[in-house]
Amino acid sequence: MFTLLTIAGGVALILFGVRYLRKGLDRLFGSRLATGMQRLARSRVRAFFTGLGISVLAPSSTTMSVLAVQTVQAGHLTARQTLAILLGADIGLTVTVQLIALNLHEYAPILILIGVVLFQFTKRSRTRGIGQVILALGFMFLGVLTIKNAASLIEPSGDVTQLLDIASRYPFFMAVLAALAAIALQSSTATIALMIGLVAGGQIMLPMSICVAWVVGANIGIVITTLLIGWGHLESRRLALGNLMIKLAVGLIILAAASPVADLAAESAATVTRQIANMHTGFNILVALVGLPLVVRMSRLAELLSPAPPQTEKPAFGPRYINTRGPVDSIALALGQSRQEILHMSEIVRGMLADMWRALKANDERLVRDVAHRDDHVDLLDEELKRYLTRVIGSDTDNDEAAEQMLQLRYTADLETIGDIIDKNLCELAHKKIELGVVFSPEGWAELDDFFNKVLENLQIAETAFVTRDHQLADQLIRHKQRLHTYAQELRDRHFTRLNAGLAEAHETSAIHLDLLTHLKRINSAVSHIGFAVIHAERAPREPESTVPEG
Repeated sequence: MFTLLTIAGGVALILFGVRYLRKGLDRLFGSRLATGMQRLARSRVRAFFTGLGISVLAPSSTTMSVLAVQTVQAGHLTARQTLAILLGADIGLTVTVQLIALNLHEYAPILILIGVVLFQFTKRSRTRGIGQVILALGFMFLGVLTIKNAASLIEPSGDVTQLLDIASRYPFFMAVLAALAAIALQSSTATIALMIGLVAGGQIMLPMSICVAWVVGANIGIVITTLLIGWGHLESRRLALGNLMIKLAVGLIILAAASPVADLAAESAATVTRQIANMHTGFNILVALVGLPLVVRMSRLAELLSPAPPQTEKPAFGPRYINTRGPVDSIALALGQSRQEILHMSEIVRGMLADMWRALKANDERLVRDVAHRDDHVDLLDEELKRYLTRVIGSDTDNDEAAEQMLQLRYTADLETIGDIIDKNLCELAHKKIELGVVFSPEGWAELDDFFNKVLENLQIAETAFVTRDHQLADQLIRHKQRLHTYAQELRDRHFTRLNAGLAEAHETSAIHLDLLTHLKRINSAVSHIGFAVIHAERAPREPESTVPEG
């Protein structure tokens, strides 16, 4: 019993290491992986090698799955390109198992020491990310060493050995068992590392054909896990189905020819642990060779098996890029998704402002109502983004990520404020102008229109400053606040001059004219807050936070 618990503890260490590796790579590369994927994956073959390269740099199946779904949902890549990326990524992801099989387990304490020093006692985010990766490898090596030592204590005639001996007579059963283990652990790396640790102990002698079945089952199981986790999203479900069909077909063929495949694996390396790792890599290479020419057909078949639901009515409005109820596995990717959602929100607000002004000019009552209705969308995105962003930031967040989160929260709040001003104030003034049937004087309207265009331009500058974190643009927004404040006062004085001159239109529209200036100035003040937020985010202190290791 103690031996089994020790083996379970080793598996837990490997799982923790896998998760910590993902966090470290996330800290190192962040959203640059998504940018690189979108830029490089222009054709099926290039998409394959892009997935291969990215997964070697960041060997995390969760990260790759999130990246894949994000790029498809955003419309940057097609589902077929993304399936090719996943086929390449599956090969690159085997690098972790190859490292585990190098028999470097005795160096685990040294790696953990180096990792703790770099992660715990340095300030730079990149250095801490490197430390986190080294620490993760140390945890995984320690986990395999723990399993190996526990397995060496298993008696050759014991119950565990007899159970494995019985199971070894049924390769398909072993494959199913491995698939269930991968689903339970949510990691093919941990599942295969478990087998490596068991055979490395020397007491458990399994034929290579059974190890082949275990590798096949682990690879199929992790795709089933991806399918189950992403079932609620259409594109995620289709990608997982396409990947699963290819792996299942290749896996069944390999299981049917387990003995000759086992002979090939046995000739690939001198040790059993290396043979298992090579089988893992070889299986995914074979899947890619078979699947890459069939990407288009598999994508079509996945679309047939998982059709889009019929649109009997207009779908309810909701977030386009974030999932507020799903797990957050990568802080950098999550912040990238929320940034996309905020730009979506900014686009809605900018459209509201432009359409409201068009409705005011044309006395379009229906357009005014439409603009007011869109504020409900802004309010919904504001609530969802705040819920999402406050859930993203955790105890292992670095200062750059915390600063980015704060910037996004501030920008979201400012956009919601602008939406409310448009809905509750500008739309109300448009209704009033239409009901009264009044017309602005040519001079008055020209002045209001000029002021409005300056505010709209500042809103566009704010959006660019938010994306680029450009200090010059942020400073420009802050300077424009005072300039427009002065300009608004000047326009008020010109309006009073027209009143004194007895201009009829000026008298009829005076209250609306002055209120429009006031509320446009309020919108510009909210826009200028974004400039302050960008500068504050860049000047945030870079002090090391409390760093208790956390997966």
